[in-house]
Amino acid sequence: MGLSYKLKMQIFKRDRFKCQYCELDCLSDFDKWYYANLNVDHINPQGGDDASNLVTACRTCNLIKGKHPCKNFKEAKALVSFKRKESRDWFNKNVIATYPPA
Repeated sequence: MGLSYKLKMQIFKRDRFKCQYCELDCLSDFDKWYYANLNVDHINPQGGDDASNLVTACRTCNLIKGKHPCKNFKEAKALVSFKRKESRDWFNKNVIATYPPA
């Protein structure tokens, strides 16, 4: 069973509607909030639903982290940062290099 609406809102409010991985701030900008599609992520998917195991994450960061079990938030953030860098490098090599900005 998924997290309750009440618990999700507690996490969103605690984190001030900000992705804890990439720090996308959705608190005062509707477009950012809308496109971020904020989720509540389990730092360790097997770690239970305690608030200390939950963070606000934008959809992209949540997908990047996936179900990888992390020991703590610092490890989870490092994993997401590393994977985002890999994606950025791929984008620069395969998109920007092929189709430079006009």
